[in-house]
Amino acid sequence: MKAILILTAIWLIPLYTFGLEKSPTVEVKTVTKQTIEKKLFFPVEVLSKVHSEITADFNYIVQKRIVKLGQKVKRGSPLLSLRNQDFSQHYEPRVLEAPVTGVVASIHVTNGQYISKGEKIMTINSPQELYGKIEISAVDYQRIKPNLKGFIQFSSLDGKKIPVKIKGIGTAVDPLTGTVSGELEILSQHKLVPGLIGLAEITLEKQKKYLVPEKALYYIGKDPYLAFIENKNQIKKKKISLGKRFGENFEVTQGLQENLLYVTSSPRFLKDGETVNFTPPASREKNVKKDTL
Repeated sequence: MKAILILTAIWLIPLYTFGLEKSPTVEVKTVTKQTIEKKLFFPVEVLSKVHSEITADFNYIVQKRIVKLGQKVKRGSPLLSLRNQDFSQHYEPRVLEAPVTGVVASIHVTNGQYISKGEKIMTINSPQELYGKIEISAVDYQRIKPNLKGFIQFSSLDGKKIPVKIKGIGTAVDPLTGTVSGELEILSQHKLVPGLIGLAEITLEKQKKYLVPEKALYYIGKDPYLAFIENKNQIKKKKISLGKRFGENFEVTQGLQENLLYVTSSPRFLKDGETVNFTPPASREKNVKKDTL
């Protein structure tokens, strides 16, 4: 008789414990649409809209450098005094003049130096008139349109993002690279210099979608479900339909309504009708998800 009572008590203990089990504390989110950005990335080079490389048209000896590095010059301003080494020109001196208005970006000769025909002498550009150049592959060419916006960033500038937009797109493929050139208008003033190499990210489109973390999903057979919190903090699982994957999240195409609460994390499996504890979300989700093509 005692043995029967002991066995009965042992079987009743789990039932009594289950009845006293505390409601689990879960993490929740509010159903709200998030912004999905589809982007393309390109290497970008900063160039000057004014760029003139001056080369020698004859053999010369440099008599005097008239300008300094970084000096502003106007078209027709004297740059160098040269002595002509061509006998037919009677060794007459010549003053080299600026072909464009800009800034002396580089000087490649010194006083007394002999320079040959075709040798590079000087470069003039305009550091205040800059643009970005990208090379677009044939695959991406149809996706890139004028006025699409994005950013450029450079490791030498601590990765700071500088806003840009597509200003122009070429119409011919470079046979050496298989790409089409594109130009970016730089939309804010920054201390950039021609020749900088960085990364451009161009936003193709923005869409609003419902996203849920993968860890929030329940599967009954092959069908995905979410655990929603209804009246009196009770759990109710509902079937949903999934779309594309975005990192650790899935797009939900059917089964969601704005502002519903659903469970994203729980210490154990939840049953329908079970009561849970949770802290309400402080604010609506404002995360932006990026889809890199």
